[in-house]
Amino acid sequence: MSHALLLAAVLLFAVHVLGAAPPLLLGLSRRGLHFCVSVAAGVFLGAIFLHLLPELAARPGAGGHPDRLPWIAALAGLVLLFLLERIVLTRPGHEPDAHALVWSSSYIGLSVHSFATGLGFAAVAADPTLVWPFLGAMAVHEAGEAFSLATVMRLAGLPLRRSALLLLAYSAATPAGLLLGGALSLGALGEALTPVLAGLACGTFLYVAVGDLLPEIFHEGGRRMAGAIGLLLGIGAAAIGVWSLP
Repeated sequence: MSHALLLAAVLLFAVHVLGAAPPLLLGLSRRGLHFCVSVAAGVFLGAIFLHLLPELAARPGAGGHPDRLPWIAALAGLVLLFLLERIVLTRPGHEPDAHALVWSSSYIGLSVHSFATGLGFAAVAADPTLVWPFLGAMAVHEAGEAFSLATVMRLAGLPLRRSALLLLAYSAATPAGLLLGGALSLGALGEALTPVLAGLACGTFLYVAVGDLLPEIFHEGGRRMAGAIGLLLGIGAAAIGVWSLP
């Protein structure tokens, strides 16, 4: 395994940690956390419509036909996350904690996406001319997602220690995918697996953004303009991360 790959894994881990740090350490008010959630929703929507869906749509299938497997994975991700929230995470006879559902759903979706991103980056990292441009673009994208996840955890009232441990585990997902892809030289298997994982991430992101985050932004009156501004800022941040890719 090359030193460049190891260095990239370490830097990506650090980027995730730095992105998650502000919501954990700044002691934001509830109003501030809701604004950050609106930014997080924008990041999710931007990632879906500017990155994941175009990536799935551009993937050719065999014989000139569309490759439907990633789209099936996207549908599966959305439906499975819905069922997870409504059946597994909701106890019979008890009203579910909406904030707990948001952070747990976000954690699952982002972890899948981050691992898939690492697997995909392993193939790019084999070309020394592409490693650092891609790494810079990924740093912006991944830091925004870590910030989003840390925000919904704080809004859910998770203890700081538990949040920090979970975020450290999440921060290792992209480096783990990167190192696994580099160590095993997955080749054709990696090329086939990455779009399926991207589809799963797309479905989970879509559910979290539309089913959880957007209602959370606007469920309290008097903050709608701030929520709309945060949403647009998050979409802009996602666009910067996507369009900075070489």
